[in-house]
Amino acid sequence: MSRFTALLLASATALVMAADEKKDDPGAPKLTEAESALVEKTNAERRKADRNPLKPNAKLMDAARNHAADMAAQDKLEHVLDEKTPADRVAAAGYKPQLVGENIAWNAKDAAGVVAEWMDSPTHRDNILRAEYTEIGVAVAKNKRGEPYWVQVFGKP
Repeated sequence: MSRFTALLLASATALVMAADEKKDDPGAPKLTEAESALVEKTNAERRKADRNPLKPNAKLMDAARNHAADMAAQDKLEHVLDEKTPADRVAAAGYKPQLVGENIAWNAKDAAGVVAEWMDSPTHRDNILRAEYTEIGVAVAKNKRGEPYWVQVFGKP
């Protein structure tokens, strides 16, 4: 093989690899702008603590979105709502965790604000930084007055 052919082949391989890296993961959940910001802010805190970033999981997203919507509809900030725990909600979404956790908040202005509030709380901070967690679902839903209910669901399959 000539040097030119080898160079051309290497360039073509690099372009294919770069194109593959840019493709969206077809199994990845679609996130809203607020959800994306929440994942980004959470992973920024994890990076500061030398933890691996959390990967959004579609089933955890469903559990988080349903819980945020239920809390907003009922105007209640509860980990146990309608007699369902975080573990019940993720199981109902089809997620089979070895480990699950949840952070909830009410009326924080934005993702940066809610993550800052959680990082100021030892229990919430521990969830965000727990090394064993590998996946996340997040959501925000507003009640009738426009007040947001925020949810993070953490998991390890």
